Amino acid sequence: MDHPQAEHHGETGEQPHETLTKGQLTLILAVVTLVPFLLVVILYFATPDHRDPELKVEVQVGPRAWPSDSSPDARLVPCIILRNPTEETWRNVNVAINEQYFYYHPGTIEPGQEVVIPLKFFHTKGSTVYHPEDWPMTHLTVYAQLPSGARAIKQWEGDELLPLISSLNPSGELIPPAARH
Repeated sequence: MDHPQAEHHGETGEQPHETLTKGQLTLILAVVTLVPFLLVVILYFATPDHRDPELKVEVQVGPRAWPSDSSPDARLVPCIILRNPTEETWRNVNVAINEQYFYYHPGTIEPGQEVVIPLKFFHTKGSTVYHPEDWPMTHLTVYAQLPSGARAIKQWEGDELLPLISSLNPSGELIPPAARH
């Protein structure tokens, strides 16, 4: 009973508590922090790249009769013309101009079907209408959901758009992109 601490522990039967040193605490914190970080890095580099498949779509940009060639009140308006050249039906078709103006096609696009979309149908999420005379087309993206459920994408930027653009000759006839040279 010389030592008051020994006397105290002897009465209750408790053992003295061990404490961590600063070095041990630092090591534990480093392990707890670095192990999850390293696992995320390993997963990032080890998992395969799952890019969306490329959509096989035929696109033309130019004047077209709207609402149709046979309509008595048809007039020429600038349009995007999409054609599904595949054997698959597309759903949830979205088209984006300059990554800012969007159009959602409400129905499906069947194999071989052509869809004419006037440029005035494209708008921002804030409902600003696309005016091609004010904002030239520099980027075009078409998204569609395939029957497998996968989302397929096709994009054109800058000079890649030039072959898609049609124009009218002086007599008002449509000149396809391939015949313009």
